[in-house]
Amino acid sequence: MKRLPGIIKVLTGLAVDFSILYLLFSNLSAACIVTGLIAAYVWLGGYLALLKNGAVGLSKLPVHQADQLNTARIQLISDIRTVSRIDLSNMKLFLVPGDEMNATAYGAGCVSVTRGMLDNADPIMLTAVLGHEASHLMHLDPEFSRLVFASVTLITASLSILSAAAAAVIFLIFLIFNFFRSWLGILCFKGTTSFTKGLFGFVQRCIVTIYRVVLGLASRHAEYRCDRFSAQLGYGVQLVHFLLMADAAETKAMTLADTIYRSHPPTPKRIARLEQQFHSQRKDLAKRNVD
Repeated sequence: MKRLPGIIKVLTGLAVDFSILYLLFSNLSAACIVTGLIAAYVWLGGYLALLKNGAVGLSKLPVHQADQLNTARIQLISDIRTVSRIDLSNMKLFLVPGDEMNATAYGAGCVSVTRGMLDNADPIMLTAVLGHEASHLMHLDPEFSRLVFASVTLITASLSILSAAAAAVIFLIFLIFNFFRSWLGILCFKGTTSFTKGLFGFVQRCIVTIYRVVLGLASRHAEYRCDRFSAQLGYGVQLVHFLLMADAAETKAMTLADTIYRSHPPTPKRIARLEQQFHSQRKDLAKRNVD
């Protein structure tokens, strides 16, 4: 079952957060409450993102737009049930503003499509892109991304608390030893405090950098997996056409940081992997025909 790995990784992440919280507060109730809040954000945060992005549901769209999206949705649900025996009938589609050709999975069965995507993609291409996003839903990629974000936020916030506590301890130590009678004591206190805060700040920046790099690598792996799934549904060629169109419309020059932290692989690499999959599928088909 494709959902199982996603469920396992999300539950594992929540268990790790609970352990960190319990070690930090040494209070079972506090750890349970904060972990519960993180879990609520993980499962329901997609609705907040939809609201932020100005998403409009099918029932509130003009008839022709709602029909376009619903037709693609029904076809995709049928294809997924045929290929993987997974029922994704709870999938909900939304339209968001934007001229770019894009679609986004939010979790909880929600996927948005930009107006540019709806206006420029033919029905099969639209279904191909939705098939890619459906794989994100089935593997709980949006939920896992929110969980990792919440976990990193929790760790950095904990470090901020520890930094403040360390500064308070340093203050008490200097106060106890009465070093404030001289300017040297004051300078030592300020220097030690600055060093401690700087050390914690450096650790926080390292954690955030590692988080962005690792999450970028995981996201790129997920993109390849979602491309494969859309191709398995029979939409590989249309997905390649979409990638070419979307890449041609991308005009922003990428900085070094963009390259390191990017969540999507370069388009040529995605297309190359899809072409390898086409070749493998043709070989398998030819072998079955001979047999």
